Amino acid sequence: MQRLGRDSGAIAIMLAGALIIICGFCGLALELSQVYNRKMELQTVADTAAVAAAYELDGTPAGINRAEQKASARFNASAPSELTYQYGKQSMTWADSAIEFGRSPGGPWIPYASAAAKSGPNGLLYVKVDTGGLDPAYGQVRTLFMRVVSTSLATVSVSARAVAGRVGIAAAPLGICTMRPEASRNRSGELEEYGFRRGVAYDLMQLNPQATSSGRTFLVNPLLGPGATGNAANDIATVAPFVCTGTMAVARVTGGAVSVSSPFPLVDLYQHLNSRFDSYNAATAPCSPDSAPPDTNIKAYTFNTVTWMSAIPSGQTAALSTVDNKRWTVAGPDPSPNGTTAGQYGVLWSYAKAVNYAASPPPGGYTVFSAASWKTLYNPGQPSAASSYPSMPPYFKTGYTKSPSHPGLADRRVLNVPLLACPVSGNSATVSGIGRFFMTVPADSTHLYAEFAGLVDEQTLRAQVKLFP
Repeated sequence: MQRLGRDSGAIAIMLAGALIIICGFCGLALELSQVYNRKMELQTVADTAAVAAAYELDGTPAGINRAEQKASARFNASAPSELTYQYGKQSMTWADSAIEFGRSPGGPWIPYASAAAKSGPNGLLYVKVDTGGLDPAYGQVRTLFMRVVSTSLATVSVSARAVAGRVGIAAAPLGICTMRPEASRNRSGELEEYGFRRGVAYDLMQLNPQATSSGRTFLVNPLLGPGATGNAANDIATVAPFVCTGTMAVARVTGGAVSVSSPFPLVDLYQHLNSRFDSYNAATAPCSPDSAPPDTNIKAYTFNTVTWMSAIPSGQTAALSTVDNKRWTVAGPDPSPNGTTAGQYGVLWSYAKAVNYAASPPPGGYTVFSAASWKTLYNPGQPSAASSYPSMPPYFKTGYTKSPSHPGLADRRVLNVPLLACPVSGNSATVSGIGRFFMTVPADSTHLYAEFAGLVDEQTLRAQVKLFP
């Protein structure tokens, strides 16, 4: 019995030592989990702020400032949206040193103060948020057991970083040629952009600055950005969803050659374009009203039913012209061809008005002409607006028709179309700019009627942003 007692005492001593070691490992594991959890908390903070900021970037100083404001606003939000740490117990304060901007997901990165001071931060479409730029206390975890391993581990500091930016652009995978090489041209006081005039309707399938026999159109690969190598877009099943939504899965389309094929297969895709008019025939146009909603106004402005023009237009668009060996319209040559009649200008100003020329976009926007100027703008022919023409174009003011079953989205009938520098050789093309074209009526298998509404900066056409590794 005595011997058993001595053995029991030895076991008790060993057990006590083991318990100390086990407790130490448990404490170490607990502290490691605290460090890990703090890291995850800060990662959530960085991710949330970066995504909120990235949605605001549009290549302008105002966009940089909005991005900073959106990021900082998440720190001042009310619970439960407020960004916190220590399991939601402690609030955090924003610091501008935590945010930087770049032209690619890999940088180089420009601090907020420097980016905001730029007169034109062109291409700054990516944002990095690093919690290391916030109060260092947010990332500090005080330890008890880890300091036994090393005194330098008495306080463990962690931080997190997140990079967010665009991966999609709200431009349709349809390309047409510029009709003139000048982005901005003074047409007797009217602004003309790449040969297009605001408020004038065109059949986008029939334009060609290089020949008069037929139109020239292109399918732009929606998956390959400028400079990327790969096959031209020719898979209808792949392209169709992008036609439904009017987007491409690239950050930009300018800055390098894009992959194209010709012609644009309208016969396979016109029903997809018509989802904007609340047309969702699953057999012919598998668009979803959830991802591709109709416009808030689905009224078709058919040429023989418009009420705001004194003379009934002779067609949906300005009449075809082959002057100067181009396939364009009577609204293209300067001046319009002799013998042009009022009705040959087609449906005018259903969505946009003509604007006065300025060498560069004025800060407050271009000055618009009044409908009383039609006789001078469209001469010869001299069409006139009826007294019923509203102060704003009809799309915004009169004749609304809404979808009876689907919530609409304003301006869904506007296609942001890449304008290509022509001639195009092979399957590679350069995008000179992006034009806004308003679909006046649904498309059919051979025609896409749309009114020009001006150029748009592609950096404003963000469709989707994401977090990068």
